[in-house]
Amino acid sequence: MSNFGKISTYHGTAELDADNLVKGNVDATLGGGELGQGFYLGTELHVAKAWAMQKHNGEFVVEFSFDDDEFWSFDIESLTEIQAIEHRSIIRERGLTRTYKFSKDIVWGPIVGGPKVYADQHKWESSKGEGFLNGDKVLRRIR
Repeated sequence: MSNFGKISTYHGTAELDADNLVKGNVDATLGGGELGQGFYLGTELHVAKAWAMQKHNGEFVVEFSFDDDEFWSFDIESLTEIQAIEHRSIIRERGLTRTYKFSKDIVWGPIVGGPKVYADQHKWESSKGEGFLNGDKVLRRIR
């Protein structure tokens, strides 16, 4: 572990999926959202809980914790709010929420869909990122 610090991010989901994620079964090809295909993690626990409640009628959240120097080793596309809104609009108009990729390991930007929330999201879209999230350098636990 490094001296830099820890990053904790959260994924709201159904109970069965939470158990599978903790076991290291992230599949970045299954998910889709406002920035396209990928596995989404958010920076705020309360937002992940709200998502789980809205989509799965429960508050199952998996926390993914890892050293921040590991995070910065990935190829990251960082989006401003305006860029995220523009990408979301194009992705939705073209019906690409389950297929669009930026060809990066991680896309980082603010959550821009739905009610205004002050939280960022990390869309993990590469096989390298998926392997990392499933590996032994990441602590996965249900919150």
